[in-house]
Amino acid sequence: FSVYGSIQTEKKVEEKKTQKKREYSEIVRKIALYVGAGMTVRASFQKIAGDAVEKVDVNPIYQDMIFTCRELKSGILEEEAYERFGRRTGVQKYIQLSTLLQQNIKRGSANLLGRLREEADNAAIERLQACRKRGEEASTKLVLPLMMMLAIIMLVIMVPAFMGM
Repeated sequence: FSVYGSIQTEKKVEEKKTQKKREYSEIVRKIALYVGAGMTVRASFQKIAGDAVEKVDVNPIYQDMIFTCRELKSGILEEEAYERFGRRTGVQKYIQLSTLLQQNIKRGSANLLGRLREEADNAAIERLQACRKRGEEASTKLVLPLMMMLAIIMLVIMVPAFMGM
């Protein structure tokens, strides 16, 4: 029982990480868009999390963002909140994003927007590659059922032909 429960838990954790990875390019793109429009990083982070609150089925990464926004409102330093966000997600891409946001706070990076846009472009390319890979895996999984259907159709055609002879 406990082994089965731990397997189920591991599957759920991996599924959540996969969902978080899928949403990464969208989040970075939105942050870059809002920062480019003149919002602060904190305001853009809160805007993205606030938009997710309205959704019924919330991706786990948005839950982490909402939690981070609540930490910020409770008085935790912005730099520390982003660090916790990165660790909480458990996904390397978000850890890198949180590091980028922390560096912006520490050093006041002038090229933050450029780095965010570059990261968004890279993430979009990676997402496209992942989609292609999933599509190829799906087509590979369909080969066996298609072969079985071909065999059944051949039987349906061949049996009456041989019975007529």
